[in-house]
Amino acid sequence: MACNEIPQTQECVRCGKELSREQKRCGRIYCSRECFNSVWFGEWLYYDALKTRSPKVIEAAKLFRSGYTRKEIAEMVGVRPCTISGWVRQYGKKNMLGVRNCAYCGKPLDGEKDYSSRKYCDRSCQTKAGYMRKHPMPAHMRFDPELRAKALELYWGGLESGFIAKHLGVLEGTVGFWIYKFGRLRERQINKELFPLLPTTDRLQLTQNPEEWRQILCERAGKGKSAAVVLVCGTFDASGGINYLATLVSDMLKQNPCNGKTYAFCNNERTQISTVCWRRGTYCFTRLPKAHGSYIWPESSVGLQIEVRENEFEYLLGLCNKMGKKPYLT
Repeated sequence: MACNEIPQTQECVRCGKELSREQKRCGRIYCSRECFNSVWFGEWLYYDALKTRSPKVIEAAKLFRSGYTRKEIAEMVGVRPCTISGWVRQYGKKNMLGVRNCAYCGKPLDGEKDYSSRKYCDRSCQTKAGYMRKHPMPAHMRFDPELRAKALELYWGGLESGFIAKHLGVLEGTVGFWIYKFGRLRERQINKELFPLLPTTDRLQLTQNPEEWRQILCERAGKGKSAAVVLVCGTFDASGGINYLATLVSDMLKQNPCNGKTYAFCNNERTQISTVCWRRGTYCFTRLPKAHGSYIWPESSVGLQIEVRENEFEYLLGLCNKMGKKPYLT
């Protein structure tokens, strides 16, 4: 074959991709450096966020997360301890060792010295853990560490100790002790994902959306009467009569008060609800005073109105706004 002739079509021995003209002329058998490295050094291996071509690195990472020290891993993998240290520097502590927390208080160990072999964040936690091993608590005083972690997550998410104790079924004093010991490890922030755990009255007070109001009432009241009741958001003067309420419907809501719907209004003290509706050619006007406490009613910031079913309105009338400490962060 002449020197200027080009060999016949060749393909990469790894991926089967057709080689370029220059690669054919140079006698290459791989289309790229990636294919060359994959054949000579192995395919890419993945373990969580760790990416490497060496199976020994993956094995070392698994042993690290199982609690073995650097020297023990070096003996088990068959390399020198300095090689293990080099892998940790090359791939990063989080990728090799994973996220590690203090075995006593649960505080993250990021940034601590001797991260690979460290179990406790400081000498205090180490001493307390050693004391607990030598002096185990009686059976009636033992607790589940996962339960404590769950209680702290609820506390950091904005819930208070009394509600957490009731929700998890533990003593309020126990939850208070956990909060006293470990509550300051993280800043508290309101987590809206935890709000479905709250009582209905607190969920309604925290809701700032008409759709969420309607959804909560529908979940709690269930299916029932289909007659529409319009809750007029905000509070109004209770001294007004039928004419005053009908004027509010026409002027503020831009609706005809004679359309057959029931319109409900709440007074400024939230102790009385007034309803007005058009039935059989006349207005029906009722006043529903609260014997104890006050009603739960949507604020004006929620919107102008919330249309609910009659059974949902009856369920709302049965709710009472309790005074005292709220079960969530305010």
